[in-house]
Amino acid sequence: MAGAAGRRNILRELIAVSDRGDGTNYQNSSFPLTPPSPDETVIQHRGQCRKSATYKYDAPDPVFFKTPTKSPKKFLLSQKSTPNKATALRSSPRKRLNLTPEKVQNVEVELAEVSCRNFKKIKLQNFKYDLTLEKGIKALSHAQLVQLVTETANISPEIHQIFCKFLPVPDLTPVAERLYMLQRNVYKSFPRNVWGSQDSSFCYVRVRTHLEAFKRECLELCRQFMDSQHWPTVFEYILLALKLTMGLPNWTSVAHNKIKSSCIKQLIAHCATALKKSKVDEHAVSEIIERLKDLDDDPAVKACINLAKDLVKHIPEKEANIS
Repeated sequence: MAGAAGRRNILRELIAVSDRGDGTNYQNSSFPLTPPSPDETVIQHRGQCRKSATYKYDAPDPVFFKTPTKSPKKFLLSQKSTPNKATALRSSPRKRLNLTPEKVQNVEVELAEVSCRNFKKIKLQNFKYDLTLEKGIKALSHAQLVQLVTETANISPEIHQIFCKFLPVPDLTPVAERLYMLQRNVYKSFPRNVWGSQDSSFCYVRVRTHLEAFKRECLELCRQFMDSQHWPTVFEYILLALKLTMGLPNWTSVAHNKIKSSCIKQLIAHCATALKKSKVDEHAVSEIIERLKDLDDDPAVKACINLAKDLVKHIPEKEANIS
């Protein structure tokens, strides 16, 4: 019993030592328990600084650390939008610090009202100017100029006759220069270094914008002359526009030639309408036919020539019926 009691006391001492957590490992219980030396104590303390080999489930795993959330200040700055009229303007920080909260709020409300107010454009009523008639006409738009001349001519029949007598023939030089410039832009838009043919889809994408600009300007001017019903000028312009349109580049693909062919067809349609509405004589129609023959590469031009020939045949019959 005494030996058993002695063994139990030794086990209690070993358990007490192991519960201290000083890192000592007693493999044999028969060793006497002697107090450790100062050097051993230092070594034991060094061992306690080492990282434990066991995994602690309560400690956060660095692998699963989450990205820290943004602070409210940074979040608000990232959510800022473009200021508009409804955005309230704020005064300077120094002014807000010097004022009371009630005054600061009133100032911000006043600034918001000023920013949202729609200012009406005020014309310069008291501005004095001295312009001559020639300089004043140059500042007018095309619609204003037409309205001015029409209202002035309708004052009396004599003034109307004077305007009709001195009305000049329209000058097509500015129009021709404009179309020549647009045609030049088409050829300038071709890329310089191309690994392939010039009529490829890559080149067409670069040229398409200028082709559409040429077509738009060409047809807009044609409609303007058609509205004037000055038929000699209409025919001159159509022949000029057809010549420049046919000078545009040809493409292998039919879809790429759509802009060019559409412009030619619309010009020919205007020419046919002008031939039907105008009361031109046989010699004028014959001259138009001869000039169209130089541009008969397109089927639409050939159809217009046939229409003009039919009109020439019916002109003597109309003159006989009138007489």
